[in-house]
Amino acid sequence: MGLGKALGFSLLAFIGLNFLFVIIAGTINGTLNILFSIISSDPLFIIVIFFEPITIMPGTVVNSIFFSISSGVFDASLILSIGYLVSPFVASLVAGRTGDSKGGSFGGWMIAALISSAAMAVLGFIQLAPILVVIGFILSGIVNGIFYGCFALLFSKAEMY
Repeated sequence: MGLGKALGFSLLAFIGLNFLFVIIAGTINGTLNILFSIISSDPLFIIVIFFEPITIMPGTVVNSIFFSISSGVFDASLILSIGYLVSPFVASLVAGRTGDSKGGSFGGWMIAALISSAAMAVLGFIQLAPILVVIGFILSGIVNGIFYGCFALLFSKAEMY
C-alpha cells in the first residue's frame, strides 16, 4: 500500500510542478501562446513538458542555475532551471512522506523516475532519436531516481530502529 501511494502522489506532484514551472516560464518569456499552439499541433509535446526534468542530471541543473545567477540573467531559463531542480525534489519529499516504510518511499520515487524516463525514451523511439539519446534518458532517470531517492529516505516517516 505504501509503495503505490508514494508512487502515485510523487508522480502527480512531479507532473504538476513541471507543468506549473513551464507555464510560469512561458508567462515570463511571453511565449505562452506559442507553447499552446505547439501543444495543439503536436500533442506528444505534452510528454516533454511533463517529464523533461528527469532527463537532466542534477549537477547540470545546479551549474545552469549558478551560471544564470552569476551572469545576472534572470529570465525564463532560470525559472525552468529552478523547476528542473525543485520538481523532482518536492516529488521525492512527497514520496518520502506518503510511503509507509523506507523501502516504500524510496521505491515509490524510483519507480516514478523510471516511468518518467521510460516515457521520454518511448517518445525518443517515436521521434526516431538516436539510440544513445534514448539510453541517456534511461540512465538519467536511474541517476535522478537514486539521487532524489535519498531525500525520500531522509523524509520518510519510518524510523531506523
